[in-house]
Amino acid sequence: MADSPARSGTPAPPLRVCLVISAFRSDDAVLEILASLKARGESLFFQTIVVDSLGSGRIPAEIEARGLTSVRYVGFDRNLGSAGNLAERLRLAAATGADFAYAINHDGIVDPDVVGKLIAAARAHERIGAVYPLRRMITHEGRYDLTGKSALPLPFFGVSEPPSEPYTEVYWSSSNGALYNLTPVREGLLPWDDLWMGWEDMGYGWLLHSKGYKQLVVSDAIVDDNYEFRRRGGVKVADKPAWYAYYHARNLILVARRNEQPLPFQALVGARVLLEYGLTTALRPQKMLRYRLLTRGLIDGLRGKSGKWRLP
Repeated sequence: MADSPARSGTPAPPLRVCLVISAFRSDDAVLEILASLKARGESLFFQTIVVDSLGSGRIPAEIEARGLTSVRYVGFDRNLGSAGNLAERLRLAAATGADFAYAINHDGIVDPDVVGKLIAAARAHERIGAVYPLRRMITHEGRYDLTGKSALPLPFFGVSEPPSEPYTEVYWSSSNGALYNLTPVREGLLPWDDLWMGWEDMGYGWLLHSKGYKQLVVSDAIVDDNYEFRRRGGVKVADKPAWYAYYHARNLILVARRNEQPLPFQALVGARVLLEYGLTTALRPQKMLRYRLLTRGLIDGLRGKSGKWRLP
């Protein structure tokens, strides 16, 4: 990235930002986002791309009927999963000539103030890979998520107040609301689409970090997040369906190996999978099913197997 205006002394051209939206059986939510953008006359994005898995046909029909000429719809006749969808959105955004992609899921938020702060942070830093909002976890006592400060895939880590520093350097964060630099994409760095579902955000963050790209959480770019946490036995745990256990274990192993993490680090990642066995024993329902899925995922990860499995 070129020098910031403060360093070069000349005005920098505006960054070209592409909004990329993930869809899967979420017509109403996606159309609501598009309607809100049109109603506000949103000018932050020079193009919007919707990538839809197994679409009903309603979204492209409504885009045409509403005259949304700056919106491109790309549909697939298979379920890309969250990993495949993210990779495809970044690939398509890079082909537009944009500088950055602002990535959201169907339940994501497009707050111009937040997006503006992310863009300003991206402009102010050299070799930036991704800029993330500070997520306030509504289902976790409103704590602010800084889990990505650790390279290890630790359980949720939150703080009660936003950091006093304007930026926090992290190894990864959620892609839902992330501003991704498209230069790494054009260099061939993409999320691994064959993970299908789970840990693709962390895997991509690790990849960016390994290639010398910085990632930041912006302290005053705050978004509320209703991630699925539920209190069980007096402890808050992620409330994912049982089938997710397979991808949780498999993909943790895959991303650690693909990033060529040192063996001690890979051992700690393995310990994170073992922790999930413990959480299942103590807190999660459908224990026997989850044990089987975790074990199968662990074995497949060690074997290097990827892609969508038979569940869901």
